[in-house]
This record gives sequence, structure tokens and C-alpha cells, in this order.
Amino acid sequence: MIFVRANREAALRTAEMSANESVCMEDWVQYLKSNEGKLGDELELSQLQPGDLLRIVTLNSEYFLTIVKGREAILVCPQPGRPAGTVSIMGCTFGLSSSIKPDHLFCGGNLELSYQLEGVSMTHTTTAIKEIDLQRKKR
Repeated sequence: MIFVRANREAALRTAEMSANESVCMEDWVQYLKSNEGKLGDELELSQLQPGDLLRIVTLNSEYFLTIVKGREAILVCPQPGRPAGTVSIMGCTFGLSSSIKPDHLFCGGNLELSYQLEGVSMTHTTTAIKEIDLQRKKR
């Protein structure tokens, strides 16, 4: 009896996971269709240098990232409830899917940041990016 129940639960989890994967895939396809012809505009994180300032405007917030080294940056966000301080810029996700384009930022994507909060690794994903501004540090 327990064996059958465990298999039933596993089947339900599998069906649930398949439904979730299907929703994510549909979301990704919808994202690609809605941004057709716009996907060429992106910022490659490898182009950033220490001292560069990134201003990311999303549907709900404005993020200011000062590049320290590589993907590491100092984040300031005037919106309450957002991370602040040292973060790692991971890249952009596509809509609600878990697919990420690492080391790239693009309008329409969702900025993904990782950071530490009281010693615990956290991930913050923004709403869709509306604008990316890069201000180079004068050398």
C-alpha cells in the first residue's frame, strides 16, 4: 500500500513538474516572440571595468551598480526591500522561466543578482528591464 502511494505521489510530482516546465517554456517562447528584432541590444558583462556605473531601470525600481571587479558590484537601490551592498551580477533571465543568459544584460530580461544576507546566499531577480545605462569611469 505504501509503495503504491509513493509511486502515485511521484507521478503527481512528475506531472506537476512537467506542467511547470511547460509554463516556463511557453513563457520563454512568448518572451522571444514579443521581443523579436530587439534581442540584439545587450550588454556583455565582460566589457565592464572597475569604477563603471550601471543604471538599470525596471518596471518597479531603479538599480545603481558600481562595478568593483568582474561581476562584483556595489548596489544602491532607493526602493525599499531590495538588496544593497556587495552583489554579484549573474545575468538576465527570460520572463518567468529559470533560463538565464549568464554574463549578459538586455532590455526585456530580468536582472539576476546574488548576494549574502546574514551569511546566507540569496538571489534577487528583478522585473523586466526597461533601460540600461552605462557610465564609464574616466581613466
